[in-house]
Amino acid sequence: MPSKKKNMRRTSHIRKGRETKEEHSTGELYLHGLAGIVGLGILVIPAIIAAVYGAFSVYLVIASGFIALMVGVLIYDISLTHDRDPYNFLKDTSGKEYSFIFGFLMTITFIIIVVAAGIASVEELSLYFGLSIYDAIGIVDLAFLVMWGLLIYRHERTTMNIAGGVKILFLALLIAVGVGSVLAYGTNIISASQTSSSSAYSFIPIATSIILFLWMYGGFESVSMVYKGEDRSKVARALIYVMFSVIVLFAIVQLLVYLLGGNALNQTLSVVSEFTSNIISGRIGGLAQNLIVGLSIFVILTVAFSVANSANNTLDNMAKDKIMPKFLIGNPNLKSLISIVVPLVLVTVFSYPITSSQYSPFEYISIVVLSAIVFVSAFVFFSVGYAVHYASKKKYSRMLFGVALTIILLAFILTMPWPFLLGLIIIMLVALLGYALLK
Repeated sequence: MPSKKKNMRRTSHIRKGRETKEEHSTGELYLHGLAGIVGLGILVIPAIIAAVYGAFSVYLVIASGFIALMVGVLIYDISLTHDRDPYNFLKDTSGKEYSFIFGFLMTITFIIIVVAAGIASVEELSLYFGLSIYDAIGIVDLAFLVMWGLLIYRHERTTMNIAGGVKILFLALLIAVGVGSVLAYGTNIISASQTSSSSAYSFIPIATSIILFLWMYGGFESVSMVYKGEDRSKVARALIYVMFSVIVLFAIVQLLVYLLGGNALNQTLSVVSEFTSNIISGRIGGLAQNLIVGLSIFVILTVAFSVANSANNTLDNMAKDKIMPKFLIGNPNLKSLISIVVPLVLVTVFSYPITSSQYSPFEYISIVVLSAIVFVSAFVFFSVGYAVHYASKKKYSRMLFGVALTIILLAFILTMPWPFLLGLIIIMLVALLGYALLK
């Protein structure tokens, strides 16, 4: 009869084997980071900012990337020194109220992104493939139900691996088409008369542009927030690899958008005409264009899946801390009602009025701006918590880094137009009220 000690060693070996099998490689984490970042932002934001700033937009996207990298460095640091994601770091160092507000703001951001992805997919299906709005809504709803099933049956790992690989292919194809267009047809640079006046170069509009670009880089945090029980050094490395590579790739896309940007400005303004249409409009056609558009829909919907996956894990953290409604605490599948089903209902209800409105792009971009402000606000809480924690530990270099990031992010938020600030204040009040009722 085997000894108890032997059995314990065997059990430990089996457990260790299972943990190793379930653990993600650095390459997988990198793919999952790309799956979270490459989506709506790169398809929507570059054309808008290039139309206003021309060549200067390339510098803005790089500057925004390094601000996002500053946030990434904070996450990198706590991953290595505390073995924590941002939510659990705030809970352990600042208290549940801070982690709740961070989690609440991130969840609101995630929901808005998923809704925006759904509405964007509806319009792209309608405009490019000639479907009625209602048919397009039905297809997107079906895609959301498939995503819900993948989350419930725990197939997110395989889905994110595929999504990351396809997004590398999509960016490579988009850049190749852009470079090919420049070589074959020359440039169509936005002329000085097409760009905005010098008032666009004041701090407030530049801050708004950087906020939008920061939203475009959003998703990098999912590498740290989603995967629990991983080797945090791998998580930290994957995070930095993702950030550096997307800064380079996004800068190349922004440059191509600028070089080919004249076409997009001459089109009728719609949500879809912002989808990097200046790279593909008038330059290619047939199968190649349909391939890019089809891949862009896949890219948009898989970023929705990635974001919903992050939302589920944020809600899971909040459930463990018992700071969410009791009926959602027990069953993990019920959390996907918030991350997938609520956005599905909102997409179904609001797609038609938004996409058929003559103000469609402005309504859509307003959704994006609100999401961007909420996203940046969540990381203001994180950077404040980081600075306060290291001030208490008398590690002043880290404290100053957190303070500097807090000041930068707050400066951008406080320059936003008042309707968006009012929306942020309302969301914060709901968060505080929710915490008071649930704690």
